[in-house]
Amino acid sequence: MMSSSDSSNKVLAQATRKPVIHIGMPKTATKTLQWRLFSRHSEIFYLGRFDGPQFQKQHKPLACCRDEATMQLMNQIAYNDVFQPDFQRCSELLNGLLAEAREANKVPVWSWESYSTDILAKRRIRARNLKRVFGEATIIMALRHPLVLLESAYFQQLKRDNVSPSLKFGRPPFYLPMDQWLEQNFHGEILPHLQFGETVQAYVEQFGLENVHVFLFEDLVKDEDAFFRRVCHVMQIDADEGATLIQGERDNERWTTRQVDILKRVVSSPLMALKFRLLNHSQRMRLLELQSDGTPAVRSEKAIAPISQNWKKEIFNAVAPGAKWLMDNFQLPLDKYGYLGTEYLDVSDKEGQH
Repeated sequence: MMSSSDSSNKVLAQATRKPVIHIGMPKTATKTLQWRLFSRHSEIFYLGRFDGPQFQKQHKPLACCRDEATMQLMNQIAYNDVFQPDFQRCSELLNGLLAEAREANKVPVWSWESYSTDILAKRRIRARNLKRVFGEATIIMALRHPLVLLESAYFQQLKRDNVSPSLKFGRPPFYLPMDQWLEQNFHGEILPHLQFGETVQAYVEQFGLENVHVFLFEDLVKDEDAFFRRVCHVMQIDADEGATLIQGERDNERWTTRQVDILKRVVSSPLMALKFRLLNHSQRMRLLELQSDGTPAVRSEKAIAPISQNWKKEIFNAVAPGAKWLMDNFQLPLDKYGYLGTEYLDVSDKEGQH
């Protein structure tokens, strides 16, 4: 009798092109990849998130998945049934999904940024589940300097909790200074963002070092075209088409100092805070001087959120073990880009580098 694992591998053996699994992280051009490249490239059969405003009408009822089958598969291997998925059912779902990809000779691309978030135990289970379901696959992940990443994530939460279209009527305005935000969330949502080395290691253990490719956001900043062409090369898709699709696109643009200043005034005034609760999504956007696409309506300096020295030390101590493992195994210049924050590490951690 054929096992569910054998059945899954047999399904993928019939595919003409090797699947790609993109595991995030958040704030590393993930939305640009998902919305502009994966969902639009002629050589890709996209099995990831369709959560951009351009996809809302068709995909929102399916939890931003491609279709009902993808939603069921996602729940099995990543969410509702993550610890005890029905692998036989997963194989059946995957077989149906990949039929079109095989016929069109397209690369199946599975992309979900939350594979690099959540508790470490769940990240490891998700990696195991993906291996059981997909068999062989190419894994891609992008990293970003931890302080810059957290600052970006902080502003993303301000957006999410103040102007998200899904917010319920009456939701109060949300604002916390950076250090208070770190205090409240460090051992919850934040720590997994800093354990990117441990996340990569989980996928190396399942798929093998040669099948895992790690990109640095800093390389994107230096040469955007070269960065995305390298991603396309690893995925074995046409790089010229990929570069054309992404050229000039900017998604999730950061707030400016004007949005933060307005939000502070709203939160500090009981009357303004009450008024804010009664506004709908469009009215909140206008109050915060945001255009309908979420970009600032008035040019101003980009918002910043300084992190105290004590929190920098806490952050870099959390990053160090995984970052050192990545440097040893992927020869990534993380020290060059300041990922280790050597001046903030404990003495024992510094000694371990020599």
